[in-house]
Amino acid sequence: MNKFTVAPLVLALCIVGCGGGSSTTDIPAQKSASISGSMSGLSPGVTALLVNNGTETIAVSANGSFKFDHPVAAGAAYSVTLFGDPNGNACKVANGAGMVAQNAVDISNVAVTCQPAAITLLRYNVGVTVSGLTAGNSVNFADDQGSILKVSANGLGVFPKSYSPLMVPGADYNVTVSANPSGQTCTLANSSGTNPAGVGFSNFINVTAVCK
Repeated sequence: MNKFTVAPLVLALCIVGCGGGSSTTDIPAQKSASISGSMSGLSPGVTALLVNNGTETIAVSANGSFKFDHPVAAGAAYSVTLFGDPNGNACKVANGAGMVAQNAVDISNVAVTCQPAAITLLRYNVGVTVSGLTAGNSVNFADDQGSILKVSANGLGVFPKSYSPLMVPGADYNVTVSANPSGQTCTLANSSGTNPAGVGFSNFINVTAVCK
């Protein structure tokens, strides 16, 4: 190779290696923070339903730590509330609302404290835990109280009306799929039964739906 062919080769290598070609700008990933806390004073055998931002519901069945599955984006608000007082308990949420910092520091100081209720009402909620639902799809469930539950993401959804043995049909529950998601069919398990009053009365029944 002579000196006349070396110069163009060096120039070409410089263009490629020195940034002379096309480049892409790295887009930073969206930062997010997890939301967690602690439960105390919850009676044995009782389940509390906690909701974050009105969209994600989790069931907490024992004292100790809890954590929501879905993080909250930096700069966005979070708001943890009770779906309702669990059976026989009166509960309060502290440090349940705020804004996630721009550096997305995890929120871990949500505190839920419960104590026996002065007047115990035997009530419970019916929930459906959905899996396999494709993004952008939704499924509707119906219960025998005439309530409709629309679920648009995998996870736990809870019917808006609670049940009581004093109601008709009492403690019986029956869940059906009223509208399948587009292109999918959801199959239920534990969709019906009876929740007897007295010892062993549970305030939360978990129905499962697998969508394919």
